[in-house]
Amino acid sequence: MTSIWSKTTTLQEYPVLHGDLPVEAAVIGGGLAGILTAYFLQQRGVETIVLEGAGIGSGQTKNTTAKITSQHNLIYHKLWQNFGEEKTKQYADANQEAIGKYQAIITEQSIDCDFEECPAFLYSTGKQDVVLLEQETNTAQRLGIPADFTTETSLPFSVAGAVRFSGQAQ
Repeated sequence: MTSIWSKTTTLQEYPVLHGDLPVEAAVIGGGLAGILTAYFLQQRGVETIVLEGAGIGSGQTKNTTAKITSQHNLIYHKLWQNFGEEKTKQYADANQEAIGKYQAIITEQSIDCDFEECPAFLYSTGKQDVVLLEQETNTAQRLGIPADFTTETSLPFSVAGAVRFSGQAQ
């Protein structure tokens, strides 16, 4: 399935890097996170290059229609189990903070990109996944993420359950 963004947007192409380029920092990946990282490095005066194997915005970013969210599948409960509360909170806080950073840059730079705050949903149509969705909701709440379990979404079909993260964007 091709995203609407892919069908309606033409991205600028950049030349292939031949040889070495002396810079202070290299950011691997030209998606939303990589571009934001490079932006902040350059704002601090760090000479930075973005290295992308396919094309800017061509990977995960391309297929999410520029979704800006701290909700990345069923991740928080697994992170908590594997790495503990402190490291999971660091990950959650960094992702939540990034949403605000994008909004600030868009406002400061007067970028016309149809930015809007909206919730993000992770859902399942199968009842077998409800327990996992509830665990994810509870873990997200414990981390301070505005999350709720729901069975109501704006999708054109019913779901067995969904995690709704408020305060996300696109």
